[in-house]
Amino acid sequence: MTSQNLVKELKKYSSASRKKSNEWFFKTGFGQYGYGDQFIGVRVPDVRKVAQQFLDLDFKEVNKLINSPIHEIRQAAILILVEKNKLAIKNKDKVLQKKILNFYLKNRKQVNNWDLVDLSVGYILGQAILDGLLPKKILYSYAKSRILWERRFSIVATSVFIKQGDITDCLKLSRLLFNDREDLMHKAVGWMLRESWKKDAKIVERFLETNYKNIPRTALRYAIERVPERRRKNILKGKFR
Repeated sequence: MTSQNLVKELKKYSSASRKKSNEWFFKTGFGQYGYGDQFIGVRVPDVRKVAQQFLDLDFKEVNKLINSPIHEIRQAAILILVEKNKLAIKNKDKVLQKKILNFYLKNRKQVNNWDLVDLSVGYILGQAILDGLLPKKILYSYAKSRILWERRFSIVATSVFIKQGDITDCLKLSRLLFNDREDLMHKAVGWMLRESWKKDAKIVERFLETNYKNIPRTALRYAIERVPERRRKNILKGKFR
């Protein structure tokens, strides 16, 4: 079982029409956030299906995959890491979990689009912090990074804390990221605030009220997306009472 076998299997699911739509959807044009990324046109469910067949690949082979210029091949590598990490956690194998974490962070420049970040950072980085393998301060460091995807790491990784009912870091990091120039970051912040709202609506609403003048409009819309319409319209106008 090798990385070449995986690539061969993955290409069986590729299509020219999907390739074209993916290049548009992931903004690969000049000056766009995905500029230079390459696609072969494979649907995410099919990438997952193939990745599941290669969970026993060793790190040397996964390293070849994650350093591929092809988006779907990197995606398969990242999905393999996520599944390996879940198994390590299930088996309480902290040595393997730490190895996966270090490998992931060493190759984080290859986790270079929003889908690659979102399907992995909570499961690997966020979970490692939750399990005491890393301090939370790394998220605050990433929040100040010049690299868009590292900044996205910082906020999306809090998803695992939020699931545990801890929304503190989400709120702190959101405030740090309000001035981010990228709309993708505003969406990520809003998404995590929406998840936090599910855990403690009163605290999040108070946070939105306090920071109303500073929160990007996109982030606010995402944060209150599931709020009843009348209340949502009032919040958008800055009416919280």
